[in-house]
Amino acid sequence: MGARVARIVSLAVALLAAGATGCRTGPEPAAFRVGIESTPTTLDPRYAAGAHAVRILPLLFHGLLKADPSGRLVPDLAVTWQQPDERTHVLRLRQGVRFHDGSELTARDVVATYRYVADPAHGCPASGALEPLRSVEAPDPYTVVFRLKRVYVSFPSLLTLGILPQGLANRKDLGDRVVGTGPYRLAAFRPGEEIVLEAFPEHFEGPPSLERIRFRIIPNATTRLLEIRSGGLDLLQNAVPPYSVRFLRRDPNLQVIVSPGTSYQYIGFNCEDPILKDVRVRRAIAYAVDRQALIRFALDGLARPATTLFPPEHWAHNPDVPTYPYDPDRARRLLDEAGYPDPDGPGPAVRFRLSYKTSTDKTANEVARVIAEQLGRVGIGVEVRSFEWGTFFSDVKRGDFQLMSLRWIGLRDPDVFHYLFHSASVPPRGANRGRYRNPQVDAWIDESRRTPDPERRRELYFRIQQAVARDCVYVSLWWLDNVVVLRRGYTGFEPLPGGEYTSLARVRPEGAP
Repeated sequence: MGARVARIVSLAVALLAAGATGCRTGPEPAAFRVGIESTPTTLDPRYAAGAHAVRILPLLFHGLLKADPSGRLVPDLAVTWQQPDERTHVLRLRQGVRFHDGSELTARDVVATYRYVADPAHGCPASGALEPLRSVEAPDPYTVVFRLKRVYVSFPSLLTLGILPQGLANRKDLGDRVVGTGPYRLAAFRPGEEIVLEAFPEHFEGPPSLERIRFRIIPNATTRLLEIRSGGLDLLQNAVPPYSVRFLRRDPNLQVIVSPGTSYQYIGFNCEDPILKDVRVRRAIAYAVDRQALIRFALDGLARPATTLFPPEHWAHNPDVPTYPYDPDRARRLLDEAGYPDPDGPGPAVRFRLSYKTSTDKTANEVARVIAEQLGRVGIGVEVRSFEWGTFFSDVKRGDFQLMSLRWIGLRDPDVFHYLFHSASVPPRGANRGRYRNPQVDAWIDESRRTPDPERRRELYFRIQQAVARDCVYVSLWWLDNVVVLRRGYTGFEPLPGGEYTSLARVRPEGAP
């Protein structure tokens, strides 16, 4: 608690100093500035998987379908969507939709994008999920037909993929040649500095109000706070330290919006690691983590304790999965049973040592160090290793970690269980980054994909969640609240549960038509 108070006092002094010195002179003309913590590894919709990219992509791309605010899939680039039989999806495209390079969207672009992503040789994250796809064809310029090898009831969730022009969809490395049909086009991508988007005047729904959006990449949390307070930023979304929210609420130039979120934070294990492959060790770690204390002190209460991926309001949420309440004594007993006795009881010697990898984000580092301290109380030595986002994420995808913590955002369709936990989804074919393998879970996931009965699917999803929790593949930490700090004078921004920036296309200065 002493460190936390000192941090708050330091922040308050810094903010007062910023107000006194006036380090910014006002907003830049025609540029709405958003602060983000790190550079997305890519803005290519075929390869994007990190949180920052996933949140920005809706401004650059449209898919055939999109999720409405309730999570229901509705047409987007498509105007009609039909399913003449269980293995065929037919979509009719909008006519006159333009890409940012001026070319017209046709069915050939859709076919090229999906064929590229479905080819396992290209290493796209969604290739594993698209394995049931037999063919995608364009019988005419505005019709796309998807044919499946077998019944796959969650296939429509994959029709939200951003579409590229045919000429780019067949290239592996786009660099900064990111061309979509979204309300904004990419004007500049300077890693470590900024991403600049310009309004696309030929957008099929009309041009957005904001002429330019500048995503400023500011890794340091205190710098982001100084910038939003002094006028250098107009928006921060989930990029503020929780302890700062109470100070930001007092600023008359800012509005703070807090709402329950669905972003799921977890500790991930490398299940192939010689120590962590023992489920007793993984369970011991889960029992040793005091989530309530972390939420209360590291997050200032801005989260809900999680038990599984989907929050209670989701239709597939299983309320009866095995849980791991804070119980350090039980953790010690499990470690003893696993063959790792404490060599000196409560003394300084450890049972074994683990590496915990995380990004350089300040809050993520604070959480990691508290978790390391908690694990130390049961005799587990933990070395926290912080890396720039790109390096950290690359290590995770390669399986080069023992412990790590990441966040899943925008989870809607439970078919994501295939992407996360199926043995066929080890990267690059999916996001089973912990190399978890359970034939029974694979069988339930496979059945859930071909079962049209929603009640049977729900039952299977419940079983999958039970097994994953029992095997302690993740330590569920929390569903993070969405915290939006918006400069007064703007209207139209709607926070979404997954934190996507979609509604920036509707933001306008107050009083603007």
